[in-house]
This record gives sequence, structure tokens and C-alpha cells, in this order.
Amino acid sequence: MDTQQNTPVHQHLWNRDFWLLVIADLLVAMGVYMQMVYVETWLKPVGKGDNTLVWVMVGYGVGLFAMGGFCSLLVQKYRRNWVCLQSLIVMTALLAAPALFSPFFKTNAMWAFPVLRFATGAFYGLVQMVLSSTLVIDCCEARQRTGANYATAWFYRLAFSLGPLTALMVMRYADILMASWVSAGMMAAAFILILLVRFPFKSPEDNLPSFSLDRFLLPQAWALFIQLFLVTSVLGLMTSLFLTCSDYFAWLMLGFLLALLAEKFFFGNADMMGDTVAGLLLIGAAVLLMMTEAAAGVLFLAPVLLGLGSGLIGSRFLFSIVNLSEHCQRGTSQSTLFLAWESGLALGIGTGLAINNGMLPEIPRNDDICSLALAGVIVSLGMYLGFTHKWYLRNKRR
Repeated sequence: MDTQQNTPVHQHLWNRDFWLLVIADLLVAMGVYMQMVYVETWLKPVGKGDNTLVWVMVGYGVGLFAMGGFCSLLVQKYRRNWVCLQSLIVMTALLAAPALFSPFFKTNAMWAFPVLRFATGAFYGLVQMVLSSTLVIDCCEARQRTGANYATAWFYRLAFSLGPLTALMVMRYADILMASWVSAGMMAAAFILILLVRFPFKSPEDNLPSFSLDRFLLPQAWALFIQLFLVTSVLGLMTSLFLTCSDYFAWLMLGFLLALLAEKFFFGNADMMGDTVAGLLLIGAAVLLMMTEAAAGVLFLAPVLLGLGSGLIGSRFLFSIVNLSEHCQRGTSQSTLFLAWESGLALGIGTGLAINNGMLPEIPRNDDICSLALAGVIVSLGMYLGFTHKWYLRNKRR
């Protein structure tokens, strides 16, 4: 039995174990986003007027919450790293399933893919709650945990562009079945990386409840959850127009990277209001640009602005949600941030596909989607300036 003390002492954050965990986190998120893209391509022949793709995204978004209430029980009753590893085994099977059973998925696509995505969302949510909210925290000192949370969140945020890019490249030079195998391979690689890390043994608590919000949702952060959910819904709406466009995801990744640089050099001393308002204005500018027919703006500047704005807001909200938590609720705050980010994306993409009758538009522009996205930005900005910021200042605990 591993009886070393609960946290490492006097070592740098970016040590071997931390690198293994954040790379594993990146691979897991990339694999899930790859599945989103190749499932869309798989279902394209179903035909216009079918809403299977909408249910695929809705099922994933609902699935994210399916196992969260049992996360605390699982990591207390069993070794937390093994909960993550066994969940990764299931995810490997789920992502490989379309390749292993392609005839079945071709003949039962209408219900098989929504069920597959629901299961993927359920186990991905559990993996993230254990990995980024528990295992990452366990492998670093207390003073390093905010930095660890920040880095981990950026890795799965970057995966939102890297995963679809990888899927589109694989399908360009191979086929959909190979994309399924590659995404499953990423789960297997993440499994191996986590297996290489040693974690301290922690005795379970007594009288564990079967269902708990611990490591799942932070009730006192409800306003920030809704605010971030609205922001990522707008990002999802815009992304629904470009699910098979590699250029979009490449420029979106550039926007994320610019957000990282902006935080370091321009927003390092900014408060929550500065980052959030700037981010919403950048997203609003991107939506307005998308409402025009300027091809250069649609294919280049708009996704850069989307990545820059959402990246700034996502990072700022990470620190803000931590400030709303008690000392022992850091992991719960990170799960709350993750669920707000992912469920907003799922709802936005699903809504965009529903507006387009379950299909991608022939041109990357839809006035209804852009108008709804702009309304979302306006509502989010008004809610933040009129309520959320003042509410946060009254309720923060750190």
C-alpha cells in the first residue's frame, strides 16, 4: 500500500507526474471532441429533416451530469485513480464502438448514436471530475493548486479545437473508421499515462451518502454557472456552422492561444469585470462579423475573436468560482466550471443544428443562428453588469 503523505512537498508544479496528468487530460478531451465530428460526418447521409444530430448533442450534454452525484462515493469507496482508469476503459470501448460494430451503427444510427453520446458524456464527466478535480489536486502542494487548476482547464479548453482538427485531418487522409480508432487510441494512451503516476492512499470517510454534490456541483456558484453557460452556448451556436471546417478550428485555436498571451501581458492585473466585459465584447464583435458576408472575416477573424473572448472569460471564471468555494470545495468548483463550459457548448451546438433542421448549412452563415447568438451576448452582458458582478463581490469567500 502506498503510505506516502497526501501531497508532495517542495517540488515544482510542472513535474513529471503533473505533465503526465495534463497530457492525459488533453488526450481524453481530444478523443471526445473527435467523436463529435466523426459522428456528424457519419450521420450526414441520413438526410435533411432528420434531427438525430440534435439528439446526439443533447444526449451528450445530459450525460455529463448523469454520474456526477455518485463521484464522491466512488472516489471515497475505491482508489480514486482506479475509478478514473476503469472509466477510461469504458470510454475506450465507447469511442471504438462505431469502428468495431459499423454495420450495427449504420442500420441503427437514429438511436444508437444518441445513446452512444449519452454514455460518452456520462463517463467523460466522471473522468474529468476525478482527473482534473481530484487527481491533479492530489499531486501538487496546496500553494500550487490554483495554478494546477488553471493549467488543466486550458488543456481541455485547447482540446476543443485540437480534437476536431485531428478528426478532420484523419478523415481527409483515411476514413471515419480510422478516426474512431484514433480517438479510442487517445483514451488508451491517457490510461497508460495515468497508470504511470503514483497517488497517495486516502482512507474513506465514514457514513458516505450514496448521492452528493461534493466533487460535482457548487450550489453557491449558481450565478457564475449560468453566466458561463450562456457564453459557451454562444460559442456552441457559432461552432454548429463549422463542425466540418478545419480552418475554423485552426483559427479558433489561435484565438485561445492569444487569450493565454493576453492574460499574461494585458490582463494580468485586471479584475473580473475587465476580463469578462472585454471577452463578451470580443464575442459580440465575432458574431456581428459572422452576420456579414465578408468571407475573410468569417474564415479568419471571427473564430479568432471567439477563441480570444471565450478564453478570457473561461480563465477568469475559474478563479472566481474558486473564490466562491470553501477550502475543501476546490475540486467541486473545478467540476462546476467544467460542466458549465461543456453543457453550454453542447446546448449551443445542438440548438444550432436544430435551427438548421439537423444538418450543417451549405454556407457557413445562418441569420437565425447569428441573431440568436447576438441576443445571447446581449443578455449575458446585461446579466453580468446588472447582477452577476455585484452578486459575486457580495458572496466571494476568498
